[in-house]
Amino acid sequence: MTLKRFVLGSFFLFAGLLNLNAKLLEYDVLAYRIYLKVFPENKQINGSNTIEFAVLKPGDEFGFKLSSLLRIDKIMMGDRNLNFVRNNHQVFVSFSAILEKGAKSQLTIYYGGTPLVAKNAPWDGGFVWSKDNLGNPWVGLACEGIGASTWLPCKDTWDDEPEQVTLKLEVPNSLVGVSNGRLVQTEKGYTTTTYTWETKNPINHYGITINVGAYVNFKDAFVSDYNDTLDLDYYVLSYNENMARTHFQQSKRMLQAFESYFGKYPFYEDGYKLVETPYWGMEHQSCVAYGNNYENNQFGFDFIIIHESGHEWFANSITAKDKADMWIHESFTTYSEALYVEKVFGNPRAIQYLMVQKEKIKNDAPMIGVYGTNHKFNDNDIYYKGSWILHTLRSMIDNDTLWFNTLKDLNTHFYHQTVSTKQVESFLSKRTRMNLSPFFEQYLRHKELPVLEYFIINKDGLNELHYRLKSKVSTLEMPIKVTLAKEYYDYVYAHTKWRVIDLPYEDASNFKIDGQHFLVNVERVEPR
Repeated sequence: MTLKRFVLGSFFLFAGLLNLNAKLLEYDVLAYRIYLKVFPENKQINGSNTIEFAVLKPGDEFGFKLSSLLRIDKIMMGDRNLNFVRNNHQVFVSFSAILEKGAKSQLTIYYGGTPLVAKNAPWDGGFVWSKDNLGNPWVGLACEGIGASTWLPCKDTWDDEPEQVTLKLEVPNSLVGVSNGRLVQTEKGYTTTTYTWETKNPINHYGITINVGAYVNFKDAFVSDYNDTLDLDYYVLSYNENMARTHFQQSKRMLQAFESYFGKYPFYEDGYKLVETPYWGMEHQSCVAYGNNYENNQFGFDFIIIHESGHEWFANSITAKDKADMWIHESFTTYSEALYVEKVFGNPRAIQYLMVQKEKIKNDAPMIGVYGTNHKFNDNDIYYKGSWILHTLRSMIDNDTLWFNTLKDLNTHFYHQTVSTKQVESFLSKRTRMNLSPFFEQYLRHKELPVLEYFIINKDGLNELHYRLKSKVSTLEMPIKVTLAKEYYDYVYAHTKWRVIDLPYEDASNFKIDGQHFLVNVERVEPR
């Protein structure tokens, strides 16, 4: 886990309100011990979070975040009440003495109230208070964009993940509470039941979730090619159980495919769950939210099962340090859909799938956002363009053994880590032994695609192809397949300078660029 400084937006204005000489300590989250009682009838929550932490830089003031919609009842360290001040969602807690570097400690925040209601989950996050077809309360939570502090007092950054989370979820007796990891205890009271869930692996903040509903649970197991057994749990509404038992079998096909491409499922200790939710879906770690009504797409698979589960490798195991690098999550995962199609239905069908993705590319903004701003992406290019960037890279490498070994090694190298774009770029360049810096500079940091400009002139019955790349990056050079013989594709090496090559056919209309494997714009220009 990466240890980074915890910075709260207006620190310099508010950190000293408790003590003019206060120093905000920097800390690494070790664990969260959460208790949450859910009141579906009045859409409220009440609970506590014990934050266990290690001090990275000494200080006598501690910062965390919590939505201003929720009250804080008290903050305790042992048997001592701690003073605190709030500035909207930012909270600063005063200690009586400096905590030195290396010290480990904990404090508990008691809180409650009416949390933010999602307007359109999972995109506009918060709680989803719904009812199932039988009128039972049905509660979900999705907070990737807005952050976990919408419901939980926490550090709420992408670059520091708790290494363990225990969540005690108390719900009415008629309902079941489901969260991440494994169910380790169930305590039934007079009117409520408390379900204790535990994760043993690092987890990103927005991946911590709760689900409450009239669920039934059924189990299965996946035996991997590594001869390991992964426990599968499914929590679905009772009237959907029979349908789910059949439909969710594709989870095992997904696991087999993704383990072959990316390596072992990253959370064997915590198991794998699909939980039916009143919204479309979300990649909550080891507790994948599913709300796609048990429907397959035109390619014969359930998009939500495949996509959201792909995030277990890309988003949950490998997590971007900053939301501006969210392409790391979405591009690799969207590309994983095409790889799933390739594994299950064959390469021609995968190319068809990729061509559908290609139609959705807009090139409206760079793939990387503004760092340090909780950047919000307004288009789908981090999904579909990102998938095609990786598809193009595979085509450039032209060595599937190298490509798929690189994807596996990427997951091994950054297993359970937070990463930056620069780290991913550097790893891919080193592993493939290619200088990919110009490629990523063009495709990630500029919204425009490179343009393959060309013209063909006939000299004494022989066609000459003149071509170059028009690119924002002067050093960009790409191998691209074109028809160097009639109906036969082979590579030319395009650079920002004009190059020329003979075409062994008389009809210039036979010239084509392989648009099924390369993401470039193509423009025929006047001879020069």
